[in-house]
Amino acid sequence: MDSKTLRALSVAACAAAVAGCVASGGEYEIDDVDVRSVEAAVSTASGTLGGKSVWVYFNNPPAFGGTDPTITDEVKRLIDNTPAGATIRAAIHSLSHGGIADALVAAQSRGVTVYVVLDAKNASTGYAAVETIKQLANHKFCTNASGGGGCISTSAAGNMHTKLFTFSQTRDPNGVLRSDVSWISSANLTGASGTGAFNNAVVIYDAATLFDGLSANVSDMWNRKHYAGNDYYDSATGRGYYMTNPADVYASPEGLSQTDTIVTRLNDITPDTNCRVRIGMSFVTTGRPELLAQVKKMKAGGCSVWVVVSGNATDGIDMSQSVYNELLDAGVAVRRRDKVHDKFFAVYGKFGSSYAYRVYTGSQNWSQDALNENEELFVKLAPETGTTHPIYDAYVGHFNDAYNGGVTCSKANYPCK
Repeated sequence: MDSKTLRALSVAACAAAVAGCVASGGEYEIDDVDVRSVEAAVSTASGTLGGKSVWVYFNNPPAFGGTDPTITDEVKRLIDNTPAGATIRAAIHSLSHGGIADALVAAQSRGVTVYVVLDAKNASTGYAAVETIKQLANHKFCTNASGGGGCISTSAAGNMHTKLFTFSQTRDPNGVLRSDVSWISSANLTGASGTGAFNNAVVIYDAATLFDGLSANVSDMWNRKHYAGNDYYDSATGRGYYMTNPADVYASPEGLSQTDTIVTRLNDITPDTNCRVRIGMSFVTTGRPELLAQVKKMKAGGCSVWVVVSGNATDGIDMSQSVYNELLDAGVAVRRRDKVHDKFFAVYGKFGSSYAYRVYTGSQNWSQDALNENEELFVKLAPETGTTHPIYDAYVGHFNDAYNGGVTCSKANYPCK
């Protein structure tokens, strides 16, 4: 099977076409051995979540010579298809992709209103794409009084780490003009991350409530709204989160010693032996003890748990040794794979009285600063139930693209080189 054909397959189709796809626990898994010899299981998939059309996109650079522009190509396509009179809002953590910068300026020239906020570090990079962005009438490099690069955060260590676009109108991949479109990703708009690393992106169409919430989040960054103790996310007042049919979104930063936005979502799951949890993460620190405890709790309750984390053969896995040891002691399967930039959880489990397939994604790394100091988004996609679950299946395929080619970690081989 050639790479072009296999790249277009959904995971469900892969189950029929590739011997390495096996049914297990009510879902499709991809056999570790067979998949290592094939190209990417999936680059894009579509489905319906909460009654809204959703498309997801994935980068698997090793399968395509080290560069996979799937995600950045889709961003550019969305921009290019935004009509005059529409509005684009963007929060960009890091930018060097000239094609996207050019597309934003071209959109402005044809009558699209464009607002872009960027982390402060971009202003001094000297990248041509950043110089292009400066041609936009509405652009800001975020700084704060403490010297940090955040827009809302007042921390010296804070970053504007969100990766977000909203489009009041644009066309879907079938050419249909849609309204209230949101793009959320783990990918930065750079070569190193946007095309050179494992990443994922979600595009949700015709979701007005989500669009309004995320546009308000960009506006808060644009207006540099600050809150005491960096407490932007506040469930008591309804600030910093957006509850919608296709996805619930939670925005950092949150004040210290409060909740953990990831844990408070994952603890909806009742662990049992049918449960499957796959975690793709750029790096893992000691700064989220509640998250570590939650993953261990799910494993102890019967869930099968797999984790793939970035790292290379020289330095090993990008995971603190104490967390590494605790996960392995708990029976969690851990692998290291070069250039994993994802931040997602793909879960099949029991929610209340029934089972569902659910994906959690966004920009939050497994770190304290992602929760308490940076501007970030954590996205809880609506569940899929029944016999078809294309969004979840696609994330399982993407996870296996990284995991199945990774190095198996053990306590004896730390740092898993």
